[in-house]
Amino acid sequence: MQEGNVRSGAPYSTEIRWLFQAGLLVFVVTVSIGILNGFHFVTLPRQVLLTHVHAGTLGWITLGVIATCLWLFGEDESAPRSRRAMQWLSLLAAIAVPVYVLAFLSGNLLARAIFGIPVLVAIVGVLGWLISRIGQVRLTVPRLAVLAAIATLVIGSTIGVLIQLELASKSAFLPEGAIGGHVTAQVVGYLVLIGMAISEWRLKDTPGLTWPGIIQVGLLFLGGVLITIGALLNVQALLGAFIPAELAAVIIYCVRLGPQLRRVDWLAPTSERHFGLVVPYLVLNLALLIWLIAGVVTKTYARIELIPLWLIFAFDHTMFIGVMSNSLFGLIQQASRSDERFWPWAEQVVFWGMNGGMIGFVLTLATDQRQLEKLFTPIMGGSILVGIITYSVRLQRLRGGAAPAPTLPRQRGREIPA
Repeated sequence: MQEGNVRSGAPYSTEIRWLFQAGLLVFVVTVSIGILNGFHFVTLPRQVLLTHVHAGTLGWITLGVIATCLWLFGEDESAPRSRRAMQWLSLLAAIAVPVYVLAFLSGNLLARAIFGIPVLVAIVGVLGWLISRIGQVRLTVPRLAVLAAIATLVIGSTIGVLIQLELASKSAFLPEGAIGGHVTAQVVGYLVLIGMAISEWRLKDTPGLTWPGIIQVGLLFLGGVLITIGALLNVQALLGAFIPAELAAVIIYCVRLGPQLRRVDWLAPTSERHFGLVVPYLVLNLALLIWLIAGVVTKTYARIELIPLWLIFAFDHTMFIGVMSNSLFGLIQQASRSDERFWPWAEQVVFWGMNGGMIGFVLTLATDQRQLEKLFTPIMGGSILVGIITYSVRLQRLRGGAAPAPTLPRQRGREIPA
């Protein structure tokens, strides 16, 4: 595979590096808390566990997703006003998200309510910019999926900020299922679409919109909306209706992306194998989600405490680590590529250690071999920390030098542009 990176003079290359570096920095918080929790030395308070979740989903994933939006939609951006607006929005996100994570760590409800607002402003601003770029870029299946994902993110984030305002004001103006609506929008609607968008963008040459791709994205967006409304308003029928939409979408996705996996060199230290792993992880994640939703609809899991712990951890780790961390580490590996690589062995450690550790961690919970959790947790977390250090240094070193524009592997004698 021919690896490329973000050229210094390319539109938003500086902002992309800001956002990736900020995301990597906040990811340290997630990993550190995760390792500590895995050893069970102490019982961590609720605000620390909430910090662990939000540092990962907002700090690491959403900052990386905003960088991805700039990379995917920013080509040939020439309007000075639009560029300035996105520069300010990128800076706002890079500052506001870490501050919001600290607000969760503080346990102060008022701080969470206040500092969630600028994060929401940044996310809404990104959606507005994406919409403004529709007529300026060639619309492809990955770009359509990103648009649908960020629209869903706005819905989920709005619910999340309203929850914080409700908690801070000690009032009750939201439906009882507000937290469920927030979680399902963020994970099912937003992250599934983003994972599929990145994997298709970096693995498959899709020159424009195709009907199978449009149907796939439409079903995923519809499924995300159905499950969000169903969880928010406690409408069991909508939770059930989500299942056929997701099943149809994942079948289309597998048919479209499956053939690309045959050419992935799983032993070579390239970013392509990270994107390749996203495909089976997404399928597994959706299978676990359907299992979970079916249990809720059939009253097998009538109460949240009846849901097996391993199922919850398997569901969230296949998404947060399997899908999104592989996606973002793959993009950052491309974005930080240079002739002289810092720690050239790190790609192997990140790929095998992060994924092997995560699979082992989930299996220890599924088989109730909890003593092995203390083995696989540091393998997973330590490998991620190696990646954080490696790519932070590489991105920093790029500040003063030019690099080739992002490229994909050669297919049939040509390269796939960003």
